[in-house]
Amino acid sequence: MLRSLLLIALAFALLGCAQPGPAQPAPSEPLDEPAPLVVMNLAAHPDDEDGATLTYYRHAKDAVAYSVIYTRGEGGQNEIGPELYEELGAIRTVESERAARDLGTQLYFLNFYDFGYSKSAEETFNRWGGRDEVTARLVYLIRKLKPDVLFTNHDTVTVGPRRQHGHHQAVGISAYDAFALAADSTYHPEHLAEPDVDLWQPKRLFLRLWRSRDGHDVAVPVGAIDPATDEPYTAYAAEALTEHASQGMEMWADRIRAIDENHFVLLRSATDAPLGPDDLAANLPPNRTAEPPLTYYTDSGRIDRLPDDALTLADSLLIPGQAVRLRWDPDRLPAQRLRWTFQGAIDTTLYLSDTTPGLATLTVRRDATPTVPRAEYQYERFRNRPPIHYAAYRAGTDSLLAAGYLPAQIAPPLHVQAAEPVVRLHPGANRLPIEARVFDPAAETLTINLAVSRDADDSVLMQRQTTISFTGDTLTRDTLTFTLPDSLAAGDYTITLTGLAAPMTLRPEAAHAHLTGRVFEADVPPDLRVGVVQSYDDALDQALTQLGVDHVMLDSLDLAQGPLDTLDTIVLDIRAYLVRPGLRAHNDRLLDWVERGGHLVVNYQKTFEWNAEYDDPFDPSRKNPGTFAPYPLTLGRDRVTRETAPITVQRPDHPLFTTPNAIGPDAWDGWVQERGLYFPETYADDYQELLCTHDPGEEPLCSSTLIADYGDGTYLYTALVWYRQLKVFHPGAYAIFANMVSLPLAAPTSP
Repeated sequence: MLRSLLLIALAFALLGCAQPGPAQPAPSEPLDEPAPLVVMNLAAHPDDEDGATLTYYRHAKDAVAYSVIYTRGEGGQNEIGPELYEELGAIRTVESERAARDLGTQLYFLNFYDFGYSKSAEETFNRWGGRDEVTARLVYLIRKLKPDVLFTNHDTVTVGPRRQHGHHQAVGISAYDAFALAADSTYHPEHLAEPDVDLWQPKRLFLRLWRSRDGHDVAVPVGAIDPATDEPYTAYAAEALTEHASQGMEMWADRIRAIDENHFVLLRSATDAPLGPDDLAANLPPNRTAEPPLTYYTDSGRIDRLPDDALTLADSLLIPGQAVRLRWDPDRLPAQRLRWTFQGAIDTTLYLSDTTPGLATLTVRRDATPTVPRAEYQYERFRNRPPIHYAAYRAGTDSLLAAGYLPAQIAPPLHVQAAEPVVRLHPGANRLPIEARVFDPAAETLTINLAVSRDADDSVLMQRQTTISFTGDTLTRDTLTFTLPDSLAAGDYTITLTGLAAPMTLRPEAAHAHLTGRVFEADVPPDLRVGVVQSYDDALDQALTQLGVDHVMLDSLDLAQGPLDTLDTIVLDIRAYLVRPGLRAHNDRLLDWVERGGHLVVNYQKTFEWNAEYDDPFDPSRKNPGTFAPYPLTLGRDRVTRETAPITVQRPDHPLFTTPNAIGPDAWDGWVQERGLYFPETYADDYQELLCTHDPGEEPLCSSTLIADYGDGTYLYTALVWYRQLKVFHPGAYAIFANMVSLPLAAPTSP
């Protein structure tokens, strides 16, 4: 199942100790001292950061620049693949790290879980452990990093057409609170027991304005030319934006590059120093207190790294307590006499003389926090760069010559998981693909115990054990086959995997994994044939396979000239009009096919890839055609974010709710993340409204699922997030989806 929200309750002590503090004095030559100015940008999600302002202060003002992101973007969409939730968070973490390198900043995550779009700060705070939990975590970082200026894109607007995402509201509110509380000795005094964590009062907090230049206090000239590159400072930000591929941000890079100024209003101030017209830090005194962590110099590109082949580790995946050999080439080092420090998962100092051989044995700390598998362990640290940082000093001095990261990650001795977090179980034989990653170099065999229990009464239905031998690979994929009773009641079951490798370098350590198995049935006509126009997700293919439906994945040639009349139903994947140029080019063939009797099911699309007023994503010189649907249909930005939002069936006698599966009210229970998004805003009377739903305190939205007759066929547009429900084998969603694709062949049954 999805990661528990307990992840957001990580102790500050753990978070603080997981990253190395600066044990050395501030570096001197050849590293230039950073200017005594520290700025910090606050953002809710990856790509929300104000990259243009960050890089302006990093490069134009020589400031220490930090980017603090509250979540890892787990709840968003993925425009490059099928990964969602924790796996998507891991992808976006890597993208954000690359973006930070482009900007020249150091990146921190507060590790709050992105549970999807929210319309209120109240809901966000509730899901994140409370307003104080969110504020306290930010206060901790402010006290540790000691910024002079805080700035954010996020305000606290909660109503109206300009309402902010609830996560954004939470950022704005917690920033406002933390500004003063960071200097309050009565607020979370336990922070102060941490190294380098002190009471601190930032001088200014700013909010960036988006739509209007009127009424701003400061206009930062982010479009000024950097003399080092003859490019505008926004060029760094544009390059950083392209790193966010999973969010499709490359298309906005040119707009960022063209910005000349970013405009800000002052929200809070703790200084009498007058504001300047073009500088957030105008007239502030030098910051003599902040001492950036040693890793800052590496992450922000202020210090050279050693060549990649200058250091060689015997193993790149290390386990706590493991000894590993480090080799180096003395000819590739910056000096013959060095003091070489390692911090993080390995904490030691080496002294090199002219006669020191290029070989040493290092030992990983036994309390080192694992960093891989990344999707599971990414939440254990503020920073997710490699866990072992090195620094080379000229012997007898504090002159820092080079710094960087050893090419290694820390792994648990053993990790076992199923290929999917939720699986469908059947009476009789079942097959469960698993992945076992044994990182302990001493291990030779792996024993896995599998148990299946029924959630309704905790009864254990079966257990089985298997032993796998290794041939040296650390990643082993296998399929466990097990048999369940013929009379298997519908409902949820828990599958428990327990692995134990032998022999082990250290004491034996078992690995555990729990996943949900679901038992349900959904009927489809036996002769049904379906085509799928896939985007970047795989939920439709998986669902049709599970339902036993004969289906084909339609490629560009099929859309251009394939025999569509052999198909009863065609389903268009989410965002297909964004990523499938063949679909856009040959959409008329689909509408002609509908007119001849086909049934077209269109999953949600976004406004800018659909509506006529937006540029064609494949040809910005022209607009979207605005004729993808058979009758006028314009998409809006309305969405229903509560997965428990009430559903009212407008046409309970419609075959979608009766045939071949009778749909009851429990079909809408237990949904994940949300109901739907980008609901149609205006549409012709030819469409029938089938469902109404709404978030608390809002008017019903009845455009989430629309159907229209067109010639001899039918056209169905649905903005509900079926793909998320199909991925977790939601029984009700499966039944409705089965009815949706079966519509042309289904014979009515009683609800």
